Amino acid sequence: MKKPESVTTFAATMPYPTHVGAPAFTVPDVLQHKKERGVTATHFFETKFDELKEEYFKLVKLAEDTQLVYEASYSFLPIVGKVYSLYVKNDKLFLSIIEPQRWPQMTFKGSFKFTSDNTWEKIEETSD
Repeated sequence: MKKPESVTTFAATMPYPTHVGAPAFTVPDVLQHKKERGVTATHFFETKFDELKEEYFKLVKLAEDTQLVYEASYSFLPIVGKVYSLYVKNDKLFLSIIEPQRWPQMTFKGSFKFTSDNTWEKIEETSD
């Protein structure tokens, strides 16, 4: 006599329910590790994007500062690594070797260091 498919002789050894009244089973979430790795990967990309965005803004600032100094007038050859002062006189920018403490009557715009790649890096003033 052939048994129906829903009946088995060794029900306890089967990895799945063998009859309607058997307790339900759940399929293990085999994709959970992918979700966890996906979160880690997403965090990596967000962190990397933030780093690149910060580097981008630094580069834009450097380009703006470099353009500002190159639009100024000066009659000397700048030396790499030396800091120069940018002033305004009669609505015109000019670069000078004179520090702002020694020239208080001029409108000081900032101190800039000439770098080896021909850019001008603004030196942040510290208050002592």
